[in-house]
Amino acid sequence: MNSSKKRIIAIGGLLFLSMVFLYWFFPRDTTSEYEADPGYLYDKSHNITYEDVKKARQPLPRHTGKSDETDGRTAAAPQAATGAEPREEIDIRQLFSEALINSYTTARYFKHLENRFKDSVNLGDHLEQVRQHLFSEFSESEARQLFETYQKYIETEIALADQFRQFGLVRTPEDALEILRQIQEFRRARLGEELADQLFGAEVKAREYAFRRAAIVGNADLYGPEKEALLERLNEDMWGDEAETVESHPNAYTRYREKLSIYEKDLSETPSEETRQQKIREFRQQFFTPEAVERLEDVDRQIARERQQETLYREKASLLLENPDLTGADREQKLRQLQDEVFGEQAEAFRRSETMRIEREKMMREYEGKGLQSR
Repeated sequence: MNSSKKRIIAIGGLLFLSMVFLYWFFPRDTTSEYEADPGYLYDKSHNITYEDVKKARQPLPRHTGKSDETDGRTAAAPQAATGAEPREEIDIRQLFSEALINSYTTARYFKHLENRFKDSVNLGDHLEQVRQHLFSEFSESEARQLFETYQKYIETEIALADQFRQFGLVRTPEDALEILRQIQEFRRARLGEELADQLFGAEVKAREYAFRRAAIVGNADLYGPEKEALLERLNEDMWGDEAETVESHPNAYTRYREKLSIYEKDLSETPSEETRQQKIREFRQQFFTPEAVERLEDVDRQIARERQQETLYREKASLLLENPDLTGADREQKLRQLQDEVFGEQAEAFRRSETMRIEREKMMREYEGKGLQSR
């Protein structure tokens, strides 16, 4: 099991890290897919709610130290004799309080079992350890149902890890969505559509939504109102009555930063910096209190002052550095005086920063020189 388990983790991790990278850095080229046939894996007609997605992202519930009484639904076996495997630390009665197989509980528990028995000798040994564990924690009928499902799950994930090699390169959001589609269709073919959607539907829907939303937000060819119309349609298509809840879920700062990305083209084409700043202020007022807006503007003013100071310093410092009448010691003395004049109380902080910058540039030049010499 060790090699199979490691392959699942390594390839699965690489796949979704690649997708997260695409999420931010590859804007969509056109809007034709949204305007024609988005081909959703999970739209609002599927019985996967926003609440399901939130539950799928929560940590597994742990025992709190209270009495370990059964609740009549999931009957755990009595504590094993001394020397046997300790009782499950996951609160399985809370975890499976609604159903054994669902889109927000079962796959998370199966991942837990993968990790708990990751040091098995091989797949057969792994499955036997899982089987014994389940029959020690659940009633016989429930343990049998979970084990049969887990065996299908783990065999499918191992096969998926091998299949991943054939998926090809990921270059665009369309590629990422297509791979996501292939992964879930592969699982559906192996597990059956109902079980595959029960196990993975919530997580896949969350990823699909994130990729589609990021592709719209990052489209450099669209203006803000066009993007917002597409986002409204995306929310309605995928979440239906929950569209407004999904849209308002992120915190205010995240929504504000996304708003700037949505209107990036508009802001870049404003006729003046004053107009641009006024538009940004309007965005801030949508998400923050007046006090928070004022604090943000204070930060903006401070950054602007620092930039102006550094620009002024660079201009005057370049004249000193180019002055052939100054010796090295004189030049250093005048640069220090200039720093005191321009930066005042912050002069020492600037000098520390400048020393690090110069040292970093020196190291880079040496590194590049060595690189050239080794060719």
